[in-house]
Amino acid sequence: MIYFSTGQAAKKLGLTVRTLRYYDQIGLLHPSSKAENGKRSYSETDLVTLEKITLLKNLAVPLRDIELILHQVSIDELLGIHQQKLQQKASEIQRALKHTHTLRNSIKIEGELNWKQLLPLVHNQPTTQSSWTDLLSLSIEEREILQHDLPKMENGSADKWISIIKRIQLCLKHQRAPQSEDGQLIAADILLLSAELFGQHTALEETFWDIRKSPEASSSLNLYPIDSEVLQFIEDAIIFYEQHIKERMY
Repeated sequence: MIYFSTGQAAKKLGLTVRTLRYYDQIGLLHPSSKAENGKRSYSETDLVTLEKITLLKNLAVPLRDIELILHQVSIDELLGIHQQKLQQKASEIQRALKHTHTLRNSIKIEGELNWKQLLPLVHNQPTTQSSWTDLLSLSIEEREILQHDLPKMENGSADKWISIIKRIQLCLKHQRAPQSEDGQLIAADILLLSAELFGQHTALEETFWDIRKSPEASSSLNLYPIDSEVLQFIEDAIIFYEQHIKERMY
C-alpha cells in the first residue's frame, strides 16, 4: 500500500498541513499510520475520505455533521449533490449578470440609474406579470419571436435599439423634428430592425408597437419603459418616412 506524508497528502488535495492536523485533532480523520516520532502517513483510502470531506465542506455541510454522513455517502452521490450546488450557483451568477447588464443598459439610455423603472425589471416577479399569450392569440412562430427574439435589456441584443433611442434623445435635445434628415435616418433604421425581427409578420409588428406605446401594457409584460416623447418621435418619423416613400412611387 502507498502512503503519503502529511505534506504530500495536503499538496495532492490542495489542502494545508494545518487543516489535516486539525481533522486529526477533532477526530474527523486520523491518518492510517502514526510513527513513534509523531510522523503521520496517509493511505490512498485516507485520501478518498479527505476528498469526501472537501466535497461536503464545499456543500456548506458543518464539520460536526460530516463525520455522521461520511461513510454513508458514495463519491458518486457526493458528486451529484455537488453538481446540483454548482448548477444553482451558475444560475445565480447568470441572474446577476443579466441584472448587471440591465443596469448598464439603463445607464446608457437614462444617463443615470432610474431606480423606479429598474426595480420591477430586476425583481421580475412573474406572479404580477402578463405573458404575450395572455394578451394575444399567437402562432408558435409568433410566440418564438416575442419570447426569444425580442431585444432584452439583460443582454447585448438591445444595443442597436439603445443606440437608436440615444439618437432620438439627441434630436429632441437639439429640437430636430422627426421629419428632419436625422429623424428620417432613424426611421429607416427602425424599419430595418423591425423587418429583421418580425419578418413577414406585419400584423404582429403593428400589435407590438401598439403595446409598446401603452405604459400599462409594457409594464405588465416587463418591457423597459420608454419615454413617451421618444415613442411619439418614432411614430411621427415612421409615418412621414412611409408617406415620403409612397409619394416617390407615384
